[in-house]
Amino acid sequence: MTDQPKIITRINPRIGLALSGGGFRAAVFHLGILRRLAEENWLNKVDVMSTVSGGSIVGAFAALRWGKVLEDGGSWLALKEHIVDPFLLQVQKHNFIRDWLLRFPTIPLCKGDRTFTRTKLAAKIYSRRFFNEKYCDELPDKPLLVLNATCMKSIRSWRFTREGHGCSRIGHAPWDKQTLSVGECVGASAAFPPVFTPARIDSENYRFSEPIYHEEPLDVPRFIALSDGGVYENLGSEVLTKEGGTQIPVDKILEQPEYLIVSDAGYPPQFRFRKSGIPGLSEILLLYRVDDIARTQVNALRIKNLVSRFKDSDDPLKGVLCYLASNTDKTLLNGKNEYYKHVGIQHQIPHKILKKIQGIRTHLDKFSQVECEALMYHAYTLADAAIWTFRHQNPHDFLVSDEPDPEWKIEFTLDKIKEWDEGLKKSHKLRILRPR
Repeated sequence: MTDQPKIITRINPRIGLALSGGGFRAAVFHLGILRRLAEENWLNKVDVMSTVSGGSIVGAFAALRWGKVLEDGGSWLALKEHIVDPFLLQVQKHNFIRDWLLRFPTIPLCKGDRTFTRTKLAAKIYSRRFFNEKYCDELPDKPLLVLNATCMKSIRSWRFTREGHGCSRIGHAPWDKQTLSVGECVGASAAFPPVFTPARIDSENYRFSEPIYHEEPLDVPRFIALSDGGVYENLGSEVLTKEGGTQIPVDKILEQPEYLIVSDAGYPPQFRFRKSGIPGLSEILLLYRVDDIARTQVNALRIKNLVSRFKDSDDPLKGVLCYLASNTDKTLLNGKNEYYKHVGIQHQIPHKILKKIQGIRTHLDKFSQVECEALMYHAYTLADAAIWTFRHQNPHDFLVSDEPDPEWKIEFTLDKIKEWDEGLKKSHKLRILRPR
């Protein structure tokens, strides 16, 4: 092990984006948030993105194309051309999970690679389809991208950046000559169990520092197992909310941003309890439900803490939370009448449609045009309502009009409601055998 770097650079972001996990559902939802920021001309102020799982897929895709968006003015049209349309093309054209399953027979051919797993197979598809075979050291300086996985050994968030990777307990390591591909890092961040086995990092390829916060060192295993970032924290917000900043690989302190936008497309609470009369199966279902409840409660506590901090005028952390399970009525607090007077209630998603959007699957299969439009619009309307609701607490550079007038408005006529109702009827179901 080497000594902890002595020269630490402090990063003071203007906008920090936290993009949650939730498969392709989350990835498409996050695009709706980006659209609202583009219309507000805020994309050039986005200095850091912290991502988890599905958020990592779209976050890395966006980061690699961010420069082109800004070169073209950072507008919605530029975002649409360079990020939104190319990403939706991949999601709507290909069935990722089916392509992954069809390549399963190639796994035994990779026995010489002791890090090769089902997750690494997925990473190869990610790398080719979304990231043009790029490596982590090819990521841009701005926005700084932090890809979050979960270290099974240290019970910490394992973070990948342009300069290196690691966790606070095992230490950080620069890439040197062993840079991982963006696809491999995203694959680790999105290794949702039990579908994807933990990614494996060969520790002998890296020089890890001492533990970052002077904890007792751990014995570093030869192969470090990394699971989905949502196992540790599904919001991706932790690295952006620590008072005094968070040290990230390899020699930077990431301070709290001036303005934090958290996009959470995780599942709403599931009020269910499945049982079976088959011996053994009932116990398995019980354990699954217990784990489901525990994760839901932990996520709820993190959300509650974030919202409390945003509402506290004395807290330096300012920002908004856009939560898939919520709606504009809840977001607007006591300002519904004023908001709807300007925007129009006819442009808000009807309740029966909203419930179907919130139940869209989190899988990595093919998504339809209606599913993508609905997810993006839901996120967009939440972002607009949240930014307007907290407008008087925003930092000076993030002020918005008292008279909201978002550019994207869908009028929910009877025909539009019918179109979405039919298009979302089976959106909760996994689609593996659907033809191309």
